[in-house]
Amino acid sequence: MIFNCHTHIGDAFIKLPDRKFSIEELVAPPYGYKHVLMRKVGNSKIMKGMEKAVEIMKNCGTNVFIDFREGGVKGVKLLLEILKNKNLEAIILGRPYNMEYNEKEIDEILDISDGIGLSSISDWKFEEIVAISNHVEERGKIFALHASESRREDINKILDLKPNFLVHLCKADEENINEVAKKKIGVVVCPRANGFFGLSPPLNLMMEKRIDVMLGTDNAMIVEPDIIEEMNFLIKKFDIEKKEAFKMISKTPSKFFGEILKNRVHS
Repeated sequence: MIFNCHTHIGDAFIKLPDRKFSIEELVAPPYGYKHVLMRKVGNSKIMKGMEKAVEIMKNCGTNVFIDFREGGVKGVKLLLEILKNKNLEAIILGRPYNMEYNEKEIDEILDISDGIGLSSISDWKFEEIVAISNHVEERGKIFALHASESRREDINKILDLKPNFLVHLCKADEENINEVAKKKIGVVVCPRANGFFGLSPPLNLMMEKRIDVMLGTDNAMIVEPDIIEEMNFLIKKFDIEKKEAFKMISKTPSKFFGEILKNRVHS
């Protein structure tokens, strides 16, 4: 099976203006450019973009994608509607509509999704993330988040949240990577989207430390969700063997997510 291990296909409808953005300006919730647009446009426009992204993934041979789905319960339902009769599996990680923990909302999201996928700890009040993480653990679902993408964050605070996997780690140093390796936490890297912001993940160090590395395409408004193109980019940029890169979209994510796919909460 072929996996795209990190997507945000809800922003696929966005055509970026010809200007430079920092990560915070473009994607940081709640006031980043993409989040403002996603609140402004109607559901039909968001769904049309997601339809296009799904077709791109199908056309490049993707079998499963792991989406960080914004927009609360409604956002998850939009993606579920798109996936009807598409012959493409999604592991959907929802998130609260607002930047706060609401027990009822988290339960409703977890009832129809595979877990919660948050932005970085820098965006949130930490106690809110702790409450969300604990709730997800109690429900036996996936908890994941972005980490040290544009600035180095406290890796111990991040790991205390007991994430199933992390995304990016571009600004993580060797000590941080050692801690992630000790905890046997998987990491998803997205080199093309990182490159858009002038960033790069410490991939070779992660591999040296035997971290389970997986590959994703990230925001569909930045790069198309073509995981084969992502793999080819990674091979060239980091000078690694194709068989190692291929593991990042096949064998490794199969190990991480295979059990979930056997026990679907949605069809």
